[in-house]
Amino acid sequence: MSARTLIILPILITSIFAQSFRHNLTGGYYDRGGNSDYEYYNFGWSTVANGDIAIGGLTLKDSEFLLAFDKNVSNWQGASYEDDQDLILKFDLWANGNISPFLMFETSFNKLQGIKSRSNYGVGAKWRVFGDFLSISAAFLQESEEIVGKNSVYLYADFGDSLGVSGYEHNTDLKPITYSRISIRPKLKLPLGDNFYYQSEYYYKPAGNDILTHWKNSFIIKTAAEWLSIEVKYNVKNDSRPAPKVFGTYDLKYYTEGQSITFENPGNAKDLLSFFDRNPEQSKEDGFGNYYLKDYKSDDSTISIGINISF
Repeated sequence: MSARTLIILPILITSIFAQSFRHNLTGGYYDRGGNSDYEYYNFGWSTVANGDIAIGGLTLKDSEFLLAFDKNVSNWQGASYEDDQDLILKFDLWANGNISPFLMFETSFNKLQGIKSRSNYGVGAKWRVFGDFLSISAAFLQESEEIVGKNSVYLYADFGDSLGVSGYEHNTDLKPITYSRISIRPKLKLPLGDNFYYQSEYYYKPAGNDILTHWKNSFIIKTAAEWLSIEVKYNVKNDSRPAPKVFGTYDLKYYTEGQSITFENPGNAKDLLSFFDRNPEQSKEDGFGNYYLKDYKSDDSTISIGINISF
């Protein structure tokens, strides 16, 4: 980091936090005991500052600073099940103009998608197509992603009539992968009367043939208290090339050359890798080594109902 950056960055941060912030808290909780023993909660917090930001003799007109955090956690029969979160920082210049450039940084992880860490940063611009109702944003992002490797290597042995798991290992060879991605996002804001509000965002993020999409919807119902509202969220995610969930390989302690029970001919096996998604040649080409791979599912959807507190 250059000396100039070290001087400008603290000034910019101090100037931003001198502005007036608006905060939003959202949260929901679900608990079911007895036979199911399931507990789930989600939490979200965002803060926004608007206004002119003065840096020395330079004034950044009509700027906006956003910090948003979202987390979902659940437990099934005492064990961790869901665990995902997302943190985003965004700075818009001329935020209320027809064209507004922005800088952004985002970091996230998702246990149920096998994403240990995913972060991206980049630059882009937003175009207000129809006032506050419809806008389109586009950004160029540099992304880094690391997938989960704990107990991900399944060792398989010939059990005589089927191929079965004989042991598990950690995959210590998995390293973060860095690449470039484009992000395109149309956004619709639609008031439905005095007490109802609908917002929809659709993210399309291609990186070659690896395409991420995320459709985010929120329906807000205002209450008699101005600071309190009810919020319904519905999100749909898709990853055209999901992360590997299981890395399958032969257990060398029980493997014999030319054995009849193999991944291609698993016999009576009905386990997770009976039908694999990628063979070792495809896996190696994708950068994951000589394994038979079973991927996570490409689609995820969630719906939640909670409260929204503004202050």
